[in-house]
Amino acid sequence: MKTKIKLVKKFIKNIQNYLFKAIAVSAIALLFSACESRSEKLYKQAYDKISANQFLDAIDLLESSSDIEKDPEKKTRALFEAARLLRFEIQDYNKALMHLKKIVLESSDEKIRLLSQEAIADIYFDNLQNYPQALKELLILEPLIKDEVKKESIRLKIAKCQFLTGNSKVALEYIQSFLPQLKDAKKNFLLLKAQILQSTQKLDESLLVYDEIYKLDIEYFKSENLFSAVSLVMEEKQDYKKAIEYVQSHEADFTDKNYYDLRLKRLREKLTNKPFSKGVRK
Repeated sequence: MKTKIKLVKKFIKNIQNYLFKAIAVSAIALLFSACESRSEKLYKQAYDKISANQFLDAIDLLESSSDIEKDPEKKTRALFEAARLLRFEIQDYNKALMHLKKIVLESSDEKIRLLSQEAIADIYFDNLQNYPQALKELLILEPLIKDEVKKESIRLKIAKCQFLTGNSKVALEYIQSFLPQLKDAKKNFLLLKAQILQSTQKLDESLLVYDEIYKLDIEYFKSENLFSAVSLVMEEKQDYKKAIEYVQSHEADFTDKNYYDLRLKRLREKLTNKPFSKGVRK
């Protein structure tokens, strides 16, 4: 009888232990689920705010969602979206950079790290126009890019940064090293080369490059209004007569008639006032 009672007590105790463990596990799972659902709820609320153009509220919700989210992918997703809003809607570039740099350093997702590095470079280049820092970020980014068209675009920005930070010689060497292998971006690289040569007063060389662009793609030449650019180089050379002839020969290619008339007027005035020229004003 005593043995039966002991067995019953043991059975009851085992049942109690099992129930206790089951309740504990369920409680932990419920708590974890509640935490996850809260982050997801905040994320969804953020998109409601975005739809209502309440971007500051949306950013706060996304940041809060990222802070409490346990899943690394979802955590990064919320932070990246907050950075996007900060950049494009609020124009708080420094805070956007802070979030993006955090993603680059901490995320295990290679794709989102690459997108974040691209965004960092673009902010420094396009938004802040901090060309020394943009150059550093672009040099980090360039070897990571696999797509050749995008890589050419990155390299063009690198050359522009080199030029805009006072390294014209380095920029020209960089451009020249890629010109033979360029495809889509060749005319853009040539245009930058012509502009750098003009800025360094290598005017004859600049005109040769402009002529190369014209032969490569006439429509691009027209769309970029490079007939005017060529006339400006000729003006810098003080070859006003040739500049006037050039502008007149391409009258049909100037889409802005008022600008065309102003260019001619300016060049004729300079020709008239050029020392030792016929008709100089006293």
